[in-house]
Amino acid sequence: MSEEEYKSLIQKQGVHSFVIVMSTEMMRASVSHDLWLRSLITALASVSVVGLGLAWRNLAKSSELELRLVRAAELNSRLKEMNLAAAGLAHETKNPLNIIRGLAQMMSRREDAPAEVREKARQMVDETDRVTAQLNEFINYSRPREVRRAAVSLRSVVADVARALNYDLEDKQVRLQPFDGELVVEADEQLLRQALFNLVLNAVQAVEPRGEIQISAGRNVTEAFLEIRDNGPGVPPEHRAEIFKPYFTTHENGTGLGLAVVHQIVLVHGWEIECLPHEPRGALFRLTHLKTVPER
Repeated sequence: MSEEEYKSLIQKQGVHSFVIVMSTEMMRASVSHDLWLRSLITALASVSVVGLGLAWRNLAKSSELELRLVRAAELNSRLKEMNLAAAGLAHETKNPLNIIRGLAQMMSRREDAPAEVREKARQMVDETDRVTAQLNEFINYSRPREVRRAAVSLRSVVADVARALNYDLEDKQVRLQPFDGELVVEADEQLLRQALFNLVLNAVQAVEPRGEIQISAGRNVTEAFLEIRDNGPGVPPEHRAEIFKPYFTTHENGTGLGLAVVHQIVLVHGWEIECLPHEPRGALFRLTHLKTVPER
């Protein structure tokens, strides 16, 4: 209250009246201090909630990664046992197969042999080649995966796979759209190349002549994903959970180990892979949780 207002009140008071003047400055200061404390407490509580959420998310991610690595370690332990059996199987089987193949080739080339015999001999050669290929696939599948991590350019790996499959692509007139961006991930280059080779070859076998395959990739702050899409018939929903199991195949001439090897490589890296529908037609294989390497 100003001095003029105070004098005006004194002049207006009657004979039996009195004036009470109280200062509100202390009350306003108290209210302002209380509001400031409440705002500070609210801000600290918000920061605590955000920090708790981030800590919980990091803990969940760490637990998920540890679980994937434990699964990979268990798989490698089983593979070591299988590899011993595979080595013995290869030694005991390959030599007889080679002898059978050699004799069948000799029979197929003899001009004095009946045409039916030569045809049966060529079929024997084809069958021994098929069995040998399956044996090699099994040996490859049973080999424990030792990861030698390094900075790997996805564009370089995709280009190598495209060159390796160039004959298959041209033979079927399949159009491949490779990833040509700049993205570097932490991986074993040889294993990553093998996984991508198997996935693209699987797509080549799935699509019709003049089909299309697309390889794409992307990243967030610390992780990347890799996708292989095709416009083939796709994978039925009931088979998507089974397709990575050994000896499960939807291809007539498939061995059923190509995608199983991919799954092994994904596990030992601590990644994830899933088979999804690619609308309006086809299949989509997506690798996630690839660790990115910061650009220099």
